[in-house]
Amino acid sequence: MSHVRTLAAACTVVVAVSVLAAGCGSSEQAAAEVAGVEYAVGDLNDYLATTDPGNEARAPREQAAAWLSEWVFFAALELEMAERGVAVSNAHEAQAVADMTQADPAFVPGAGGSDVAIHQRAVVLAALEWVEVEVPAAAVSGPLRHLCSRHILVASQAEAAAVLALLDAGEDFGFLAVELSQDPGSGSLGGDLGCVVEGAFVAPFETAAYAAEPGDVVVAESQFGFHVIEVISSGPATSVNHPQIDAERLALMASDAELAAAERAQLAVQDLRQQTLFELQDTVLERYAPLVRIDDRYGHWDPEQFRVVLDPVS
Repeated sequence: MSHVRTLAAACTVVVAVSVLAAGCGSSEQAAAEVAGVEYAVGDLNDYLATTDPGNEARAPREQAAAWLSEWVFFAALELEMAERGVAVSNAHEAQAVADMTQADPAFVPGAGGSDVAIHQRAVVLAALEWVEVEVPAAAVSGPLRHLCSRHILVASQAEAAAVLALLDAGEDFGFLAVELSQDPGSGSLGGDLGCVVEGAFVAPFETAAYAAEPGDVVVAESQFGFHVIEVISSGPATSVNHPQIDAERLALMASDAELAAAERAQLAVQDLRQQTLFELQDTVLERYAPLVRIDDRYGHWDPEQFRVVLDPVS
């Protein structure tokens, strides 16, 4: 189902053209209605006149249809938020004014169309607050591990077995990496991958490497080929886990691991909050699409597209 705007996008930008519910149970003729909440023809005409005061025909029909489509979506969103116990407050309105003025110094509260634009932004802020409650900030479980290793990348399992046989016969790992590895970056360095924080390598590589003991050589298959991996050391950045590394470098590794863990936790929360916004949006589209009425003079409501269209829906 398509729609006029994604909620996730609406929650990250200030929308310049927007409207929201004008009233409920109004006796004035309604240009649009969502589940009993009406947007009056007079209010629509007042807005359209402000876009071009010298145009006696007011705005083009396309603009009226787009405007009403916006109104329907955000009116439905506000209704859904109310169902979830979230109301748009004066604090949301005040923050909306501050946000919109900061984004556009020329924005004038009280000018034509601005009141409804402010209210829309306030609804967005209320939705964001709800999402933050639903998906709170995650606690960081602890610093990530580091893996110190080197590898030889080959194309097939048979080649990997051949490399293992050469190593068992006493061949030097670094020499074989230079001669055989298909990873040009590490191959020229004798296969050295350094000591990197957990999550830097593809999952099959890390699964095999972290399951091994220091000094072990294991094979992992990834989308790049077959990795013959020598594990030098692994685990949190301590002298016990990485005895070959000096204290100063260990301290830097530990700091990097803590920072990486915090950043990944934050990204995970952001992703989950965005997904929650998409789910909220889908609920709004599915629940309120059948509950919309549009005055015929402005077009026809298409519930599949969740917007006002100018041609009759066949």
